Amino acid sequence: MTSVEDYPVRIRQQVRWSDVDMYGHVNNIVYYGWFDTAINTWLQTEGGVDPVAADAIGVVGESACSYENEVGLGDEVTIGLAVRELGRSSITYALAAFVGGRRAALGHWVHVYVARDGSGVTPVPPGIAKVATAARAEVPTVSLRKL
Repeated sequence: MTSVEDYPVRIRQQVRWSDVDMYGHVNNIVYYGWFDTAINTWLQTEGGVDPVAADAIGVVGESACSYENEVGLGDEVTIGLAVRELGRSSITYALAAFVGGRRAALGHWVHVYVARDGSGVTPVPPGIAKVATAARAEVPTVSLRKL
């Protein structure tokens, strides 16, 4: 099994009261928020992305999450992020949520870059492509299962 150290990018998140459902577990949608926050925090800090002024923006074209272990109130979660594929106009991310040394979830996320002016799909901006290349790693991906 992988550890958080296998991911080139690591972003910490604190579980808040509002993240927990009536059963005392982190609600499933919170994981998507953590993944989105980790990706965009990294793009802003490492890639110099200004989400308000950028000519090209990454929109979510696909996402998935596979839950493995519980996360509860007061836990500190570390989101591991790796780039699995850098395409001409898209980036595919592999993500994982860890509490301590335990993996709680795997995530899959695809950003497709579009022009802010509405003219359609556009290439991944060079600054983003550069940091994406540096964050490439072979880590586990979500395997959708039929239950």
